Amino acid sequence: MNLLVVDWDFFFPTPASGGPQGPHDELFAWPVAEDEFHTETVWEARLRDFRAAGIDLPQVEGWQGFWDRFAFAPGTPLTYADSNAWAAHLWPSDLGADAPAWDSVHLYDAHHDAGYRTNHDSFDAWKESGDGIRCENWMLAHAWAGSDLHVHFPPWRESLGRPPESPLVPVTMTIDDGTPPPVAFDLVFVCRSGAWVPPWADGAFTEFLRSAPMPRTVFRRNRWAHPRPDPARMANMKAALYRKVEEITGDG
Repeated sequence: MNLLVVDWDFFFPTPASGGPQGPHDELFAWPVAEDEFHTETVWEARLRDFRAAGIDLPQVEGWQGFWDRFAFAPGTPLTYADSNAWAAHLWPSDLGADAPAWDSVHLYDAHHDAGYRTNHDSFDAWKESGDGIRCENWMLAHAWAGSDLHVHFPPWRESLGRPPESPLVPVTMTIDDGTPPPVAFDLVFVCRSGAWVPPWADGAFTEFLRSAPMPRTVFRRNRWAHPRPDPARMANMKAALYRKVEEITGDG
């Protein structure tokens, strides 16, 4: 049995994740955390930074037709949430199967999610730390169970050398060239990654889910809002309010 995991940031090119570099790379050097501030509130300030720099808002790309390449077992379901950490909680037993682990886990993502040596020196060190599962290390749970891990980085990534990759466990890593994995998938999980992908891409995320050729359900254990508040609307309202205040102050 096989698990397919798709992170929405696979379709969001950024220089920080190995995409083409440009004159405003600093605008993509975002601190991230999976809390309400970093998934919702902070995007208004980031939008204003892009506007101030005079560049178009970065957008998702390449998601149309994505599902066409894959083979799915009969009755394969799709579940979705904001955080990829929940993929560690998905097992063949969720489908009523006796298998203790997936034969393979295939991840389409701008990041490998198999643990980072900036946090732990080794897989054993992570296991002994009791640090638990988060979005950046959820694949370790499936490695521990014995699954073969495969990470497919987005085609906009220019090389595997920038940024350098050093996961805590063996992972087959490639830059996606459109070749489908030679397996049929029994379960699909999709995450929106709201700390990495902006709210102005939420409409496209909805369409991406609708284009999937299987029944879809939200992963109820992840508390999140979709779509998120529009940061452009909030920025415009604030700008209008500040102008009004300046007019009143000037009249005085």
